[in-house]
Amino acid sequence: MKKISKHHDVQRKYREKIQNKQGSNTYARGWFLFILFAVLLVVWSYFFGGTFMPYRTM
Repeated sequence: MKKISKHHDVQRKYREKIQNKQGSNTYARGWFLFILFAVLLVVWSYFFGGTFMPYRTM
């Protein structure tokens, strides 16, 4: 009985560790996608006459 509870405790710690790691990964991935999207938007607007950048057309 003691062995099982100890094993369960280790499993729980391991699972929490994995969940924390996944959370940080998704957070970083979200930021990466956001930056990538912003860069693409700037490049797109640069090629198409500054649609998203009004100060270029002035």
